[in-house]
Amino acid sequence: MSKSILVRTASSSYEVLIDKSLLKSYNFQWLIENKQILVVKDSEVPEKFLNNLKKNLAQSEPKNLISFEIQTSEENKSIEGIKPIYEVLNQNKFNRDCVIISLGGGITTDMTGFVASSYLRGVDLIQIPSTLLSQVDAAIGGKTGINFQGAKNNIGAFYQPNLVLIDIDLLSSLGKSEISEGLAEIIKHSLIADKSLFEELEQKITNGSITNDDDLIKIIYDSSLIKSSIVSSDEKEKGDRALLNFGHTFGHAFESSMALKGFTHGQAVGLGMVCASKLSLVLGKIENEEYERIKKIVKSAGLPTKLPTNFDYIEFKEAMSRDKKILSDKLRFITLNSIGRAQISENIDENTLIESLKI
Repeated sequence: MSKSILVRTASSSYEVLIDKSLLKSYNFQWLIENKQILVVKDSEVPEKFLNNLKKNLAQSEPKNLISFEIQTSEENKSIEGIKPIYEVLNQNKFNRDCVIISLGGGITTDMTGFVASSYLRGVDLIQIPSTLLSQVDAAIGGKTGINFQGAKNNIGAFYQPNLVLIDIDLLSSLGKSEISEGLAEIIKHSLIADKSLFEELEQKITNGSITNDDDLIKIIYDSSLIKSSIVSSDEKEKGDRALLNFGHTFGHAFESSMALKGFTHGQAVGLGMVCASKLSLVLGKIENEEYERIKKIVKSAGLPTKLPTNFDYIEFKEAMSRDKKILSDKLRFITLNSIGRAQISENIDENTLIESLKI
């Protein structure tokens, strides 16, 4: 049951294709014939998927086909971490007509996307996300970037890919915790824009998660459609695209907290959504019943819903002060008016912020 989304932004348009066996069956010829191709592979992606992709790419007669593996971590998502990719491109004399393909999770799509945006002032890019989290979030929308001096993604660019392939076969290698991370972003999309998707997720996740490929393709499609629609209308986060940061203002600060060291991005966002929902409750925007439903689905997805006992508020507040979402010295929070409807909230006082952490 193949699904396709056309993302239309001010700078470009491209397809997001969702199906099984895309690494083996997609016809890349229109984009790569007689061109230099670099595949940047996440070290976490099993070699068999790279081999399937390269075998398929070779049938489209590229001028040159090279693959390069990177180690993926928040520490390696840095200036030093991307230098080897530039070096491979430069040493092999890749020109402006080349194509860079990412095969990996969100760190890989972010790093590779930034390299594509900046090498020779911009070259063609294909994103093939390998995790559920990256399939519904990082690979769509053109946000690329690296971390610098403790701040997440504060060096980067908006740079749209030429194509996004979401091959659900790649998910077969993921553990339960990695699926939970992806569910965090899918739940987020439902909370900000689609109550019916939230209700579907409530039923499926509470009863044992998604059980077959068609269900998975549909849920990825519904979630990706929400992000694609928002990105199409607000490519560079001047307005409604900020709604996609629901849970992230808290989440990014949690990722910087030593008390939460070892938390993944998806876990931090899951916990951040609970806090953002509590903030919405404290502000009188949602009812307690809605807040409890949100906590329940986050917990059912295998994500954390409580802060550790050694949580350091001062450290957390300092991390928030470095957030790139600050505008005119105001930290923006995304809050809910109800399940399926969100808004931007500013001027949140410190007492209210502290109350939102009491979950």
